Amino acid sequence: MAEYLSPGVYIEEIDAGPRPIAGVSTSTAGMVGVTARGPSSGKPKLVTSFLEFQNTFGGFLPEPAATVRDTWANDPAEGGRWWLFPLAVKGFFDNGGQRLYVKRVVSARAVPSSGTLGRGLVSPVAADAARGARGLQLGHLIGFSGVGQQVQILRGDDQQAIHTARIASYDRTGRRIVLDTPLPAEVRTARGDYVQVGTRSTEAGLRFAAVSPGAWGDAARVRIQPVVSAALPVLPDPQEGALFVTRLLADADADSATVDVASVTGLDPDDLPGEVWAQIGDVRYPVQVGQPAAGTVRLTFPANTPHPAWQAGLGVRRVRRGNVATGPKLRIGGASRLYPGAVTQFDDGAALTVRRVAAIDADLVTFDGDVPGTCYETDRLHLVEAQVDTRYADATGAQVTESFGGLRLTGDADTGLPSVLAARSQLVRATALPGLSTDPAEFPVPAIGSWLALEGGDDAYPGLSVADFTGTDGGSGRRTGIVALEDIDEVSVCAVPAMWSGTVESALVTHCELLRDRFAVLDPQDGLDLEGIQAFRERFDTRYAALYYPWLVTRDPSVNRDVEVPPSGHLAGIYARVDVERGVHKAPANTVIRGIRAVDGIAQDVTKRHQDLLNPKGINALRFFPGFGQRVWGARTLSSDSSWKYINVRRLFLFLEESIDEGTQWVVFEPNDEALWALVRQTVTNFLTTVWRSGALAGTTADEAFFVACDRTTMTEDDLANGRLICVIGVAPVFPAEFVIFRIQQKTRETQTA
Repeated sequence: MAEYLSPGVYIEEIDAGPRPIAGVSTSTAGMVGVTARGPSSGKPKLVTSFLEFQNTFGGFLPEPAATVRDTWANDPAEGGRWWLFPLAVKGFFDNGGQRLYVKRVVSARAVPSSGTLGRGLVSPVAADAARGARGLQLGHLIGFSGVGQQVQILRGDDQQAIHTARIASYDRTGRRIVLDTPLPAEVRTARGDYVQVGTRSTEAGLRFAAVSPGAWGDAARVRIQPVVSAALPVLPDPQEGALFVTRLLADADADSATVDVASVTGLDPDDLPGEVWAQIGDVRYPVQVGQPAAGTVRLTFPANTPHPAWQAGLGVRRVRRGNVATGPKLRIGGASRLYPGAVTQFDDGAALTVRRVAAIDADLVTFDGDVPGTCYETDRLHLVEAQVDTRYADATGAQVTESFGGLRLTGDADTGLPSVLAARSQLVRATALPGLSTDPAEFPVPAIGSWLALEGGDDAYPGLSVADFTGTDGGSGRRTGIVALEDIDEVSVCAVPAMWSGTVESALVTHCELLRDRFAVLDPQDGLDLEGIQAFRERFDTRYAALYYPWLVTRDPSVNRDVEVPPSGHLAGIYARVDVERGVHKAPANTVIRGIRAVDGIAQDVTKRHQDLLNPKGINALRFFPGFGQRVWGARTLSSDSSWKYINVRRLFLFLEESIDEGTQWVVFEPNDEALWALVRQTVTNFLTTVWRSGALAGTTADEAFFVACDRTTMTEDDLANGRLICVIGVAPVFPAEFVIFRIQQKTRETQTA
């Protein structure tokens, strides 16, 4: 209760009336199956279209080797055609499904593709160069030493040497080098040509592995190269004094020995060292400052200093030194971007020098060696880190490319290379090895070329077992197989397409019965006749699953031919479509099946006489009707309890139970008295009234459709003493018109009298 201790006006917010219950989604599906690639650990992954499924899990699977295929396809008890899983997913989206959680199944013996990098320095060619040219545009100049360094240019396809030369000059900003001798042949970027400095070491420094097991990873490529992730300004040494910014007072001839500038604050020779540096235009020059006179100061250049002609009004500013004396310290703007061990690069125009950060104190940075030469406040210190590029292309032509920059090679920081790839990459993971070096001249590189091709991946399909489908419970985020669907509360329909294994389907049914918020769609073995499907159905008695017969026929784009596929994926999509268009109370039947062959899209003909045998046993038929197409013609569960024989009734109650469960969590630990009971009654009544108005409940009035009781008649003193609030709810579901009967009789004409 609020306290009122002093006079004043108090504004309070209070809850009034019942809290609304939001109906949960019933159109979200979960499926477990074998895919070409994709995450095999963690929670099931949400995909919202078949294209998204292909991008994440790959495309269609080829039929496995005959020995593996026959082992599974010819086993009536524990078999399946798991390689049809992507076609079932396509059937889900073809039939109106919108949200699907997929859990990838992999063999316990499957291994990921991997590759190891050694050490060296390579830089890719960034622009084509013709024969006879001397200039080369490169991907980077990090790790290069500068003028006079020998480099080798190699072809990217066969790794043959094109040319060996020395660097005559370079432009670090433009990432361009000029060779001392012309190229004897053309250089091409499309071929993957690159420049190599020195030789490569085979000492392992970094290991990459595909993000998940399987042979798919053999098509993945990885490249790592140093990049400048920050250009930090050098700050002037405190001993340098003030800055001046002025302008030319008169035109100056080319190569003139002096220029006159306007006298400004800070431009006083008594406060300046004997020689200062001034930037005129875009070039820095050493100058002597003369005594100011009548608002004019004369700047004198050293003898024979060349410069262009300048016009009056051109800007002139002092450029202060960053380090007055030789030493390992330098003041750097934005030093917070640096860290101990960070690799940096200095550029004095003739040489590129690498230094590591030893310590940081505010903006004063200490390096592991003396700062090379004199630095000025217009100079930049370049922070060198790593960039990882990955690419992947499967047999269908689908491509995935990634690029991650600003990565630290070592350390456990969030920006560390292994951490970033673990959090963001869909293709690879990285592990640092003892031989890893942060020296840009010994950066991780493959044995040949600039891209590392992963290899050694194996799906190990011969080792695949039903245990891989049923899965294990390692806790949230570490579950596998069917058990992993428990991590996703939103799933309301689940399936393991193309698996008729008794162990797998029993595990799926048990999963639904334990969680009590989802419904399973089961697949029979393909090719069963009427006696076979009836025998197959005998193993089940559950109100949480349905069985459909027979299989369907669709086009497999990967082999460009028609194949038989399990019905569960298509039916899960139909469930979702009917739920969205009509509601969960509508039986998912008398609905056209999409995504199958227009003619003979159902693998076996089912006639009315056939269905007379199947329907009473809860086997839902898929049938063809001339003029009406290929339709779902059954809506029964696999329960022997007649109260729960209809799919829509079972799923309606799942919807009501889950919605009320999630919408009344606020009741827990509230004072258990009449006021709370009334609030609970009103909350549930309001929700059920909305459900009734949508047509989901029978009755012409709300009182006929449901009742809600929560009072002394539903609870005893013992219940209250033990903290129990009991609310009794009764609803009248709408049953489907499964048998439409018109009774027609002859009527005798009656004579009308006047």
